[in-house]
Amino acid sequence: MKVLASPSRISGKCPAGHQIGDEFMIERTIVRPVKGPICHVALSAFTDQVTQIQRRERVTSHLSCPGCSFNSDKENRVVFVLGCEDAWELSKKYSEYNWARIDGRETKTSQRYRDLCWKFTQEGNYTEAERAIEQAIKHLKPNS
Repeated sequence: MKVLASPSRISGKCPAGHQIGDEFMIERTIVRPVKGPICHVALSAFTDQVTQIQRRERVTSHLSCPGCSFNSDKENRVVFVLGCEDAWELSKKYSEYNWARIDGRETKTSQRYRDLCWKFTQEGNYTEAERAIEQAIKHLKPNS
């Protein structure tokens, strides 16, 4: 099973040059870039989450690289979203929703759609889960 990964939030500046929109694929033990760099420091945190997705114990996950401070007086960190290939679009949209929730933009309506998304995800119905998370995103409070 292929697992895809992409930065979903970046604090500071990634010394490896990761940017939102970069993507790489992990198939068994092989890591291949789709777009952008692959950082060995970030990959050091991936093993457990990737294994769980490959075993279908989970569909998606977030993880933070251990953080870098090379040539900088502040820590730089990238949080990645990971997901199985057949639910990759769902994983990215769920990640978008999750950051908005953390940023205080969740509403009662968006929360209901998020819960519905989770129910469909647990059932393996990724198409309906993706539709539900799209509705949840629609019902978030606007960015301030």
